[in-house]
Amino acid sequence: MVVALTTRQWNALLQVTGLADVVDAIQQAMGLDLQSVSQRFRARDPLAAVLAPWFEARTLREVGEAFAGTGVSWGAYQTFSQLVNEDPRCSTANKMWEVVEQPGVGSYLMPATPLDFSAVPRVPVRCAPQLGEHTEAVLSDLLGLSTAEIGRLERDGIVRCASASSPTARAPA
Repeated sequence: MVVALTTRQWNALLQVTGLADVVDAIQQAMGLDLQSVSQRFRARDPLAAVLAPWFEARTLREVGEAFAGTGVSWGAYQTFSQLVNEDPRCSTANKMWEVVEQPGVGSYLMPATPLDFSAVPRVPVRCAPQLGEHTEAVLSDLLGLSTAEIGRLERDGIVRCASASSPTARAPA
């Protein structure tokens, strides 16, 4: 799968494939400016017809070698199952992924933040919060509700507080 949304990606694709002259002829024949993504979309069928033989004449490895470091945005098409089960980029081989125990559910591969700064340590992957786990903090710290108000909301079934120190576990309000 190849995507050329930006001018840089588009020009890199034309340079690597050596099809700039052929694509220019399509541009002239159709009266389009193929530096524009919307106009490339209008010419998608003839562009696909020109690009297909280039890809068909190469193995996936050869395509990858040709595109490496060029700015072409591409990747092998794969199903979601193939991504999760076969692609090392979506595994613990990639430091963005960790196996995390989700209480009541089991162990799952979960993504960390893709941001990685040299001066700031990566934030570890955490399991998803349990229902109500942060309700009390949000209601009190962010919204300024009192313990009595939170207790009333919980008793009336409007909110659920999961912590052991929830308002309903305290003295009645």
